[in-house]
Amino acid sequence: MLLVVTLVAAPLHAQSEDDDGTIHFDPTITDEQFEQFSLIVGQAIYATPVEPARATGLLGFDVGIAATAVEVDSDSEFWQAATDSDVDKYLFVPRLVVSKGLGAATIAGTYARIPDLDLELWGGSLDFPIINGGIVKPTLAVRASYSTLQGIDEYDCKTYGVEAFLSKGFGPVTPYAAVGRMRVDAEGTIPDVRTLSGEFDSNRYTVGVRLSFLLPKFVVEATQAEERSYSAKVSIGW
Repeated sequence: MLLVVTLVAAPLHAQSEDDDGTIHFDPTITDEQFEQFSLIVGQAIYATPVEPARATGLLGFDVGIAATAVEVDSDSEFWQAATDSDVDKYLFVPRLVVSKGLGAATIAGTYARIPDLDLELWGGSLDFPIINGGIVKPTLAVRASYSTLQGIDEYDCKTYGVEAFLSKGFGPVTPYAAVGRMRVDAEGTIPDVRTLSGEFDSNRYTVGVRLSFLLPKFVVEATQAEERSYSAKVSIGW
């Protein structure tokens, strides 16, 4: 069994409505616009460790730097109605990823900062291998994940996800693919006006590849959900 717990955190500061990078909802925002915004944020904070599902031994250890970029149209009506952050095509989520093997499990922690939205968040994921791969057979695993925003009064957003991963190593190269479902549980507050809330679902389709060399390891993956997103990680370990 592969256990991955992802922790993501970034400082969040109270800002006025004239400051950039703040979430504050326009009183005219519609339920559909709130859903669109929440699905984008949910995709950005989704707790992916940026790696194929696999089990690592007790001596397994990995430290890396990762980033996720989600396509965003900051001129769209739903984005303008939710935040004054002027994102240039992509919403970036850079993070530090550390993982440690625990025999049949691997635990990982991630620190992230999202300057475009000035957010604090954390999350985790849990991988359950169904078939452990070998020389011939691939690895099949189910990954459950969770993430949440913290420290902002106007907006609460949580994500839940379940995905099935299939991967197969060929020497230093391990391609993988995944299909799953993400749920975003969001609530937004417009002080003295109204509260927005809802649970929104989105399918996730991911393809990626992991390159393992003597010291550096590289992972790149692309995900199609509400929008297209790209993730990459470079790490060292064994």
